[in-house]
Amino acid sequence: MMKKVILGSVLLVATGVSASPFEKPEDAIHYRQSAFSMIATNFGDMAEMVKGRKDWDQKQFSQRAQFISQLSLMPEEAFKEPGTESGDTKAKPEIWSDWDGFAVKLNKFQTDLAQLATVSLEGDERATKRAFGVAAKNCKSCHSDYKFH
Repeated sequence: MMKKVILGSVLLVATGVSASPFEKPEDAIHYRQSAFSMIATNFGDMAEMVKGRKDWDQKQFSQRAQFISQLSLMPEEAFKEPGTESGDTKAKPEIWSDWDGFAVKLNKFQTDLAQLATVSLEGDERATKRAFGVAAKNCKSCHSDYKFH
């Protein structure tokens, strides 16, 4: 009897976790666009510091790096949602026709931002700027291949 209760609980949890939070494709598109918009806003502020157009503030930079590291994990599930390859989106069809290539770049994006977040906590401005440069280069590469401008 106990095994049946445990198995039932596991199945219930697994079903709940795998269910999509999106009611329709437009919701998923809006979700991923919102995440990327927040990433861009934070990334832009960080770029202003790196370029010297804004005073360097290691604490603020690190906070933004933590934000975008977490935000970078969000869009992937929305790209996997059926029907999100069309609609009001700048995503190129190559995302879905070359999912493996896109997944590699998305994973690198997430890894680079996690590294940036870690390095920024150490307080070394030069190392932080180097890590930012790596992440920025990868962002641009993905935009070139997978986003209409």
